[in-house]
Amino acid sequence: MHIIQADNQRNPYANPSWDQPLRLYYDETNNIRRLTLSEVGLNNDPNRMFALAGIALKPGKEIVGWDALRKEMGIQVSATEIKYKHVAPPEYEGALASERLTSFLEWLTESETLIHYSVLDVLFWSVLDIIESLMNDERVNINEVHMELKNELVFAVKVAPSAFMTLLHGFGYPNLKRADVPAFLKCVLAFVERRLPKNRNFATQALKKLLRNAAKLPRLELIVLHDNEPGELIGDFSTHFTHVLCMFKQASHVLDRETNIERILQRVEIRNGERRLDYRFSDSKSEIGIQASDVIAGLIGRHFTYVLGHSLPELQQALDRFSARQHKNLSLLRGLIDASDAYSNGLLHAVQPLDTWLKNGMFLYGRPAPDFLR
Repeated sequence: MHIIQADNQRNPYANPSWDQPLRLYYDETNNIRRLTLSEVGLNNDPNRMFALAGIALKPGKEIVGWDALRKEMGIQVSATEIKYKHVAPPEYEGALASERLTSFLEWLTESETLIHYSVLDVLFWSVLDIIESLMNDERVNINEVHMELKNELVFAVKVAPSAFMTLLHGFGYPNLKRADVPAFLKCVLAFVERRLPKNRNFATQALKKLLRNAAKLPRLELIVLHDNEPGELIGDFSTHFTHVLCMFKQASHVLDRETNIERILQRVEIRNGERRLDYRFSDSKSEIGIQASDVIAGLIGRHFTYVLGHSLPELQQALDRFSARQHKNLSLLRGLIDASDAYSNGLLHAVQPLDTWLKNGMFLYGRPAPDFLR
């Protein structure tokens, strides 16, 4: 059995709040399990945000008022458990209009229950290693702007995703031959220049310059894009599970049963020194915390997928037409996010482009956004 030491997976400048003995419950949504690339394209839709999310109980806190909440929401006594589908419709705008969702979010707020999430833009995750690899070469000085460069690259990819996937497949991505690195970077540059002929901001121009100059560097390796399985963009999501477990190494973790992840984690043991971390999988029917986490995971996944899939003007138009109920639920969600972030900044984690982060800032907080998004 492989041993993973939690401290080796944590940021060396860990926030003291990460060591709180919380109790975290988990569920996930949009878990496509694998993302592979072949001559016919991707095996799954990459435009939905994967979310591992749930509720977190502060030390000494317990789940209270669940039966009263079920009654308030009108859940039948015969229902063995509550899932997202019992609380809100599948479409995000409809979910925000749900009276049951209001009851659920108010229950979390009034009981001072925290939420946590780790969300992932699958397409972004699949292509960011192009920039990550360049960062590892001392001749390429992009550390201060790497997020802007990744943002522009994925923005170009989303203009014509099928064409970019064809380009990647032609080079066996993510298993590039070392001799093909210059040609690969030239092809990526040509793609970006064709899809983004006008520079929408400084980073667009910087990305083109980076690709042009990097393609000329002798003996350049893209170190994380060699010696991999061709076409396997995401083998599984286990690293996102272990990330949260290791971050909160003093917490107890209760995860919904997910066969693929259970099988993977059975091959490893995550420890803090000699102590095995406190984590287990459980049946949601016997764990109220997992049932509540199913609702949170469903809502968070839909929220970020909605922001990802809409332009800034479209999000503003949505806010202008939202009903009082929709605004109330959005406000309740914002309050839960703020309270959780104030307690520990480790509870909220997102791997997404800057565009999505900026759009979410406007949509959820009314923050001004840069002109290039308008």
